[in-house]
Order: sequence, then structure tokens, then C-alpha cells
Amino acid sequence: MARPADSTALIERDGVVSGALDSLRSGTGSGVLIIGPAGTGRTAIVKAVLRELGQGEHFIRLTATRTLASVPFGALAPYLGNVPVRDLDSYAAVLAGITESLRSEAQPPLFVIDDAHCLDRSTAQVLARAAATGVAGLMATSLPGSLIPEDFLTLWDDGLLAKFTLSPLSPGGTHQLCEQILRSDVSPWVSRWLHTAAAGNPLMLMSLIRHARDSGVLGWRHGAWFLLSNPALAQVPASDVLYQQLRSMAPEARTAATIVALAGPLPLSQVLRFSGSRAVDALDLAGIIAVTAGTDREVRPASLMVGEIIRQRVPAARSSMLRANILGLFRADDVRPEARLNRLRWSLDCGAAIPPGQLVQAAEAANTALDPETALRAAAAVNDALFLPEARIQLAYSNYLLGRMDAAAGHLEDALPLHHGRAVYLAALLADRLRHATSEPRTQAKACGTVSGGAGRSPGLSLAGTPWTSLPAAGMAADMLLRGRDGRFPAVAAGLRELAEASRSVPEICLPALSQLAELLTAQGRMVSGLQLDEEAWLGASAACRALPLVYEEMVFRHCLNLSRAGCWIEVAAVLDDYAAQQPGRLLFSGGMLHLVRGYALLRQGRMRDSLAELRWADEELLIADPLILRPFALALAAYAARCAGNPDAAHKYVVAYGRSGCGEPRTLRLLADAYCHAAGPVPGPEPQRRCRPAPTCPRGRPRGPRRGGSRHQAPGSPLRRHRAGCGACRVQQSCRRRRGAAAVIVRNCGGRRRCGRTYQFQRRRPGRRTPAAVSGGRRAGRAARGKNAGTVEADGGSAARAPPPG
Repeated sequence: MARPADSTALIERDGVVSGALDSLRSGTGSGVLIIGPAGTGRTAIVKAVLRELGQGEHFIRLTATRTLASVPFGALAPYLGNVPVRDLDSYAAVLAGITESLRSEAQPPLFVIDDAHCLDRSTAQVLARAAATGVAGLMATSLPGSLIPEDFLTLWDDGLLAKFTLSPLSPGGTHQLCEQILRSDVSPWVSRWLHTAAAGNPLMLMSLIRHARDSGVLGWRHGAWFLLSNPALAQVPASDVLYQQLRSMAPEARTAATIVALAGPLPLSQVLRFSGSRAVDALDLAGIIAVTAGTDREVRPASLMVGEIIRQRVPAARSSMLRANILGLFRADDVRPEARLNRLRWSLDCGAAIPPGQLVQAAEAANTALDPETALRAAAAVNDALFLPEARIQLAYSNYLLGRMDAAAGHLEDALPLHHGRAVYLAALLADRLRHATSEPRTQAKACGTVSGGAGRSPGLSLAGTPWTSLPAAGMAADMLLRGRDGRFPAVAAGLRELAEASRSVPEICLPALSQLAELLTAQGRMVSGLQLDEEAWLGASAACRALPLVYEEMVFRHCLNLSRAGCWIEVAAVLDDYAAQQPGRLLFSGGMLHLVRGYALLRQGRMRDSLAELRWADEELLIADPLILRPFALALAAYAARCAGNPDAAHKYVVAYGRSGCGEPRTLRLLADAYCHAAGPVPGPEPQRRCRPAPTCPRGRPRGPRRGGSRHQAPGSPLRRHRAGCGACRVQQSCRRRRGAAAVIVRNCGGRRRCGRTYQFQRRRPGRRTPAAVSGGRRAGRAARGKNAGTVEADGGSAARAPPPG
């Protein structure tokens, strides 16, 4: 039986082990050749095969190292005792001695060579000749490409060797590896991020997982492991293996790898200007760099870990010299955002002077990519007074992403006064988030006093024909986007539509306005028009809205929300999968949002247990990072799903947590969240007093104040209910909220002339109808009370239902 450590190293390698065993036992071939980059599990596979073959086999283990690669027959030295010393330099003598020794064995032995690419040419020829003649078997591992011994490739081409090529682990294999090492459930976004950081390399993954666990980057919460922050990739123990591999390569290859790690990704044409093709091919085969396919071929580090390890191992003087000699060869107009951030870090490490405008742009790009550490470093380096307000806004965004709400509000306050439209727009968006993200009065006061958007919306709002970064209309646009709704859906929809039409030339404003308008329409059940606007906003979101921090994540959430309301489950799953695959670096801050959307879609389908599982992941992820303030909605959904799944204790826990949380986003979901939470169970807290509400006007002109006494409702089905009437000329509405199912309101009208106490009794006039009758009081008030229909129940959708008969 395989040990736990061996089974961990053999994830997704069972097919290779079984294939190698079949080839060795069948007798039709001479051996097995296992090809794969460093760290892919070649040695673990060899050990598993030998363990399965058993103790009865005769194995000859040969040690192949780079030191013995320059010594003829160096790996065979322990087995050349029968060859005279004077004949050790003779290939024929050594071959004859080895052949004679092998033929004397009772059964053909099996040569086992790990790292066969380190064999000298003479040893490789002898082993290939022995395998071809059948006097011995062969099982060898090697790095891919031109490093494979040519004699072994000839055997494979002749059909005498079975060749197996190892590939990196899949995302599913990485998740399985995480669970085996950590011995518990693991958040899917943890395994997704680790898979991207290590590019599926098993050795790097195992080292990174253990380092993240020991350093506290991975946290164990409620029976599962979560990613609490981004780990230091260059400090993993396996970094020494990669560094030694790089040092063994030619100087030209080392220089090329260093430049690609510091300034990449780079076009292949630019890399070939300072490095030869042989060096690039050697790095690609060694798994240090990766060259993309297609017409626009790019060169980038093979993984995030590889790039970070090389960057941290470059000496400071060498880094400065390379920057001075190489950076001028790059085109400034053809730089990807990832390359721009890498070059910024390179310049900051070298202590070079960077224009403040570039620092602000880099900080905004880092915040948009949800990389607050890089944004903090770039914005803090700005010293020019002209760019300080914009830099402080980016500092505020970085602190907000890191959960430092008071520091974020302080940076926003320090950014005043703001004169440019884009700065006002960004500050207003963040100030609105801060107002909802914290319950600290001091922080809320700072956020509320930072930006006043556009005080008073101008009827002639227009953004066409003028750069919006210099217009005060950007502040008005922010005010319209952030305006509270409070049930005023028609007015808000009209304002959003006007804003979208006025800002057609400004996608950073137009697309969020269209997205909010679409979400507002689908919340009202207007699916056709809402989905049309949502599709228009989504088509432009990929390019335009990735230039603003957190705006793209908001649009992803609203797009999936609209699709879920329309029942487009396949489309929702496709959007979530694409986001997780293309944006793994953002999952630390947006993973909770993805779980929430998936849980909401499952709840809409009626799959309550699956929905509850997703919403539990969402709750934990949103406790770590919730920049969109979605946790209240997640708690309400989880409470409802738990109640429907038959788990009242969990439902009560989520209801209590929802009652303690503030209102979240989006604004149209507040009423929906309340409905889900009330359906799951009563929200803990003081029981609200039920009072009889007077009509808005009084015919007698008497002042209206809070009534004393209120109303006292007895248990459902009770024949008597007491009601303290108000002014006799006013129409009094009495409401009672039910806890079961959807909320219902029982409306009764009564009349009277003078302030007095009355007791009403339900009397059955005909089946299905009840009318309150006056037991005491004046004759006219009694006739008025008996003549009114008091048994109507108004349900959620506006439909009327009859109240059940008493008793």
C-alpha cells in the first residue's frame, strides 16, 4: 500500500504508473522513458513502479549527476570491477565487460536511471545497446526537449521503449492535493489561486501549501482552509531548487530569464534582441519561461512563483545595470498592464526617479487589479503637490481593500479639494462604499463629508464633446449613480436612463448606469427590457470598466443577478467559470461574491442544500474580504436556504447575524433580503409596537400625534380584539404582520364620532366573510362598523386573499 506522502505525489499519475508496469511486464519492449519538467513527479513515479514490481526483481540503480556528466562511464563506475584499469578508456572493452556481467545474471536486470539527461554520452550508448540486445531492461527519467539522450529517443522511435510525458496538474488535481496535504476541506478559490501561482507544478505546489499554512497565510475556519492574504512566493523552500537549476544554465539564458521576470511579459521579438534563440528554447524546455502560441507570441515566466523567485534573487547592482541597459529597448506604447506594474516595481527597487503621473496610473491599475500592496507602494512614492489628491484617492482605495476603513476615510479627507471630474468620480464611489461598509460614526462622518457629488442635479447634464476628466458633470454622475432609492424606483430609473443617454461617450459612467438600470428593471419583473440593457452593458464591461477599481466586479455581480432572475443558469455558470479562470489573482477579494452568486442561482432553482453549501462558503469568504458589501444579502439567503433544508438552528444563526449587519448592496436587494430573512424566522430584537395609524388628514383639523395605547392583537383565531379608536371622523387602518410565509396585512376600516374605547367582535355574515360588529359604543358607530368589509388580506403580489375564519 502506498504511503500518504507517496499518494500525494502520485495525484493524476496513476495512469503513468499502470502504463509503465504494463510495458515492463509485457515483455514486448525493453523499458520505459518518463519525460517531464522538474518537479512534476518523475522520481515518485519510479519509486511507485519499483514498489509494485516487488522484491523479486533485480534492479541496478545508476546515479546520474551534473558532476559525473563530464566523466566517461561515470554512472557505471561501480559496476566496472571486472574491466582492467588500462581498458577503462576503451568503449569496446567497457561494452564487452558490461555485456558479460549482465549475461551471467539469472534474469535480465532492470537499469533504473533518474535524471538521465545528466548521463555522459558513452554511458547512454552502453545502456541503449544493452536494452536493444535484450540483456537488460531500462527505466529512465529525463527533462524534456533536447536534453533527452539521443540514444534513448532512438529506442523509443524503434518501438523498444514506451515514452510517457508528464503534464502539470489540472485545477481539480491541485484541489485534491491541497485537501490531502491540509487534511481538511479547502476553499475552491484557495486551490485555484495556488494552481495559478505554481502553474500546476506538484513540487512547487506542495512547498507553497506548507509554507502558506506555516506562515499563517492559510487560515482554518469552521472546518475548512481559507486564503487570508497573498503569500510571499519567493520564500517557499522549493525556491532553492529552481535557483540551482537556473544557475546551471548558460549566462545568456540566465540573463534572459532575469529580464523576462523583471520586465515581462515581453513580445518574443523584443526578447530576441538581447538574447539568442538557443537560450530562449533552453529556458522554455526547462520550464522557467513560457512562450505563448499564435501570431503575437509573448514570453513570460512559467508561473508567478518562478517570476517572483527570480526577481528576489537578482542582486541590486546587477538589477540596476540591467535596467539602465535594457529598459530603453522597450516600446512605451506597447505595454500590457501586467508588464507596466512589473517595470514599476523594478524601477522602485532600483531607486529610479519615476514621473508622478506614471505612479498614479500604476497605483490605479494595481487597485483595479485588486493588488493593494503594489498600489500602496506606488501611490506613497508620489511627492508632487499637483498629483497628491489623486495619489491619496488611490491610497484610500488600497486601504479600503485591505479592510482599513478609518485610514481609507482619512486619505479621502486629505485629498480635498478635488478639482478634476475623474478624481471626484472615484472619490464619490469610494465614499459611498465607506458609508455602507462600516458602522463607526467617525469613519462615516469622514466619508460623508468627503464628496458632495453634484449637489443638485442639473437638467442639462451633458458629457459629450469635452474630456470628462475636466468636467464638474462627473460629480453629478456619481451623485445619480449613488442616489438612494427608498422605493422611488420610477424616479431613480428615469435618472439613470437620462445619465446613460448623456454619457454615451464616457463608458466609465454610461456602462455602470446601464447596469444599475437593468438590475432595477429585472427587480420589477421587466425582464425583456432589463436583459437588453444588461447585455449592452456587459458587452462593453470587459474593456471599459476594468479601468476603475471594483466597478468590473460590481458589473459581474449585477450581470449574474439579472441572468439568475431570468433563469439563465447555464449562462451564469459560464460567467463565473470564466471569471475564476481568467482572474485568479482577484479571488482573494471577489471569491465571496462568486460563491454568493452561485448560491443565489441554486436557491432560485430550488436546490436548497446545494445553495446552503455555497452560501456557507460565501459567508466565510466575505468575512475575509467584502469590498462590495454583499454579506448581509448572503446571510439572508443562507437563513432561508437553511430553513428550507430543514436546519432551523443554522437558520436562526444566520438570522441573528443578519440582524446585526448593516444594509448592503445592491440597493434593490434590501427589501428582498428582509423578505428572505423574515421567511426564515423572526429577526431577534425588541418587538415593534403595533399602533393604529391615522389618516394623513383630519377633517376637524386636530393635530396628529402618536396615539397612546396602540392596539392589542390577540392570538390568531381569537373572537375578540380590542381597538382603541382615535378621532371619530378619521379612518383608522389596523395592520397585523404574519410570520408564516409571505407578509400579509389585514386591513380594517371603522368610523366613529368621539374618542372612546371599543371592543369589536368578528361575526359571520356569510361563508368566507367576516365583519367587525360594535359590542359597545354609539348606534351610528356600530352601524358603520357592521357595514364595512374587514376581512380582506393583501398578499405580496397585490392579490387579495380571505382571512381564515376564527376558531
